[in-house]
Amino acid sequence: MNHLTFNSTPAQRGGEHGQLSGRGLLRLMRDHWVEIVGIAAFIAALSVIYVLLATPIYSADVLVRVDPPDPNEFGLSSQTRETPPSVPSPDAEMAVMTSRSVLEPVIQRYRFDITVTPRSVPVLGAIAQKLASPGQPAAPWLGLRSFAWGGEQVRVASLEVPRALEEEKLTLVARDNGRYELFGPSGEPLLAGRVGEAASSRGVSMKIAELVARPGTNFEVIRWNGLDAVTRFAKSMKVTDRAKGTGLVEITYLDESPTRAVDVANAISQQYIAYAVAARQRTDSATLDFITKELPRLRAELLRSEQALADYQASAQSMQPTMESQAYLQGGIEFDRQIASLQIQRTQLLERYTPGSRWVTSVDTQIKQLHAAKSAFDARFTSMPVSERRNADLARDAKVAEAVYLGMVQKAEELSVRRASTTGGAHIVDDATVPLHPVKPEKLLIIPGGVALGLFCGVMSVFLRRHVMTGVTDPLYVEQRLNIPVVGEVLFSRHQARLDQEMEPPLRRRRVSGGAALMLQRSSARLHRSGSEQQNAVRGHGLTKVLADRFPTDLAVEGLRGVRTALSRDSAQAPNNVVMFTGPTPAAGKSFVAANLAVLHAEIGSRVLLIDADMRGGHLALNFGQPNRDGLSDVLRCEKEPRDVMREVGGVQGLWFISCGRPAHNSAALLMSRHFKDLLDRFSAEFDLVVIDTPPHPMTDADIIASTAGATVLVLRSGMQSEDEIADTVRKLDRAGARVVGAVFNAIPASRGNRYYDYALRIGSAESLGTAAS
Repeated sequence: MNHLTFNSTPAQRGGEHGQLSGRGLLRLMRDHWVEIVGIAAFIAALSVIYVLLATPIYSADVLVRVDPPDPNEFGLSSQTRETPPSVPSPDAEMAVMTSRSVLEPVIQRYRFDITVTPRSVPVLGAIAQKLASPGQPAAPWLGLRSFAWGGEQVRVASLEVPRALEEEKLTLVARDNGRYELFGPSGEPLLAGRVGEAASSRGVSMKIAELVARPGTNFEVIRWNGLDAVTRFAKSMKVTDRAKGTGLVEITYLDESPTRAVDVANAISQQYIAYAVAARQRTDSATLDFITKELPRLRAELLRSEQALADYQASAQSMQPTMESQAYLQGGIEFDRQIASLQIQRTQLLERYTPGSRWVTSVDTQIKQLHAAKSAFDARFTSMPVSERRNADLARDAKVAEAVYLGMVQKAEELSVRRASTTGGAHIVDDATVPLHPVKPEKLLIIPGGVALGLFCGVMSVFLRRHVMTGVTDPLYVEQRLNIPVVGEVLFSRHQARLDQEMEPPLRRRRVSGGAALMLQRSSARLHRSGSEQQNAVRGHGLTKVLADRFPTDLAVEGLRGVRTALSRDSAQAPNNVVMFTGPTPAAGKSFVAANLAVLHAEIGSRVLLIDADMRGGHLALNFGQPNRDGLSDVLRCEKEPRDVMREVGGVQGLWFISCGRPAHNSAALLMSRHFKDLLDRFSAEFDLVVIDTPPHPMTDADIIASTAGATVLVLRSGMQSEDEIADTVRKLDRAGARVVGAVFNAIPASRGNRYYDYALRIGSAESLGTAAS
């Protein structure tokens, strides 16, 4: 026998499963465009609703300039000393702007440590809030009087609670005549008061400055801890360096109210300036105090140096300095001035840092380097006369002492003036102005983004449902990946679904044929409704409930005629004329395909025998209005003769039928008997074609029958069987020695993108018009 070889390697060309091609994706989108557009419209509508209901957020910006530090802190110009850590920088000042020292006064001023939120119904409350006018509480919707419906206004002037109640949700209930009540997290009463008056009870004190609400309206009140209040507040502000190296810093604050956003942004900048002024004044005071303490010593040093110089010159009878002594004097003055400046700086640093700190050690290193350089400089003048050198040294000491003293005096005067001023190391360049438009929600971004997201979700929904959550849906995939030739494609039929409904209730629960109720989807029904009902108005005159007999022009029947043609071509190579139909799972439609093919073969003049071999629970007899008794199981039990169970189907010339008979739990044993093989040989000789409907493949009955049948046809239902189920069925049939000629792809949803559907629709319409004209 010719055995089918299962291809376990992926196909090189992807169908709708596996590697989806671009053409396949376009076809998938075209077939499900209504669903994709629906999902996109739904998500786009949600984005529009969000934009309409979301609270607008406004942004206010303040531009601040951070001034560079004073490089001459003590009035002594020095390029060698290292900048101490107290020097301000933009990065450091940006951190100061978000510090508690700056933000806490603003939080206290605007009571951002207290949040009061009206208790509202989700979505409905937001809609009502949009429709209400501020200061005019709206009437309650749906009789929910405890909820806020827009127009409420409340302003808490102060609220102090025990630490145990911090960040707990308290309930504020408005009463009539300006009264209110405050309840704890568990509903326990905390206090009662009146608007404008302070109230206290049980460790809680509260003062409400304004309360406009219907009596009975509830509000959620939270008193935040100081640290958490700063953290929450900082999330609404942003501090950025406008341009590197310029010292320009931008403070941005976001708020629901544009005027409050401006007020708070300006308040933050003003608070920072005040902090900077205070910090500058503290620094200036500390420096001035240090200079004041050093001035007496420096003055004494100056007087001593000048007196020493005068005494030496008097004793030496005032010599005229030479060129060499002038060079020695000028160079030594510069070295001594730098050393004196660093020593003063070291003295001040020791008041804040230990001698081992890196700032003090850095100054010590520079002093050592200057002393070394000075020693090298002095070594160049060893040949100078001692008297000239002594005179130059004393003159140098006097000039350095004078320069240091005068510089310190000048700096002290400058610090005294600056300490009394109200300017610090920063100033405001641009104050915040009231914004006209909110920055959130971003309508131009959210709505197009919602449309794009909706289209993406629509495509992904169709793709996942088609390729992940459902079984194989593409006949091309079956041929390419599973290496199973598809001998026919049968479209979904609404007429077959109606025929199923006309049969017995057990059949409607168990049978799913070419277009049965399991596949009665709204999308397919809509596609058929436009033309399929007209084209299928041409009805047959048969007495059966077989689609090919009752509705011969149905699109599904046209597909079955293609299966008939393919099987006829294969009959010359088949060892016998027995054709078996099976499926990987129940409800694949094998009974539907077997019955209709038997009718279609009979209508071309063939003598056909249709056998229901599902002796466990077959129902094929209902298609012909006949009972199951006196069937195949009775013959195999030797209780009936074959001629006694063969029934000629009325209205279909040349078609005979054998039912499954009484249920047989040992059906596998009956089929393995010699009697069954002899029976098939007899039927094969008496009829042109023997069609056998077998149980679904999880049962072993199909494998037994397949070994004796000349051709085995696998019936697959679109979207029902997975790749593994199909592959497993093929492997079992192969091991049983079956000659699998191909598969029938059943119940394919019709779509406008299906060329076969379009062509069949035109042909069916033409036949419908021709029949009506006759």
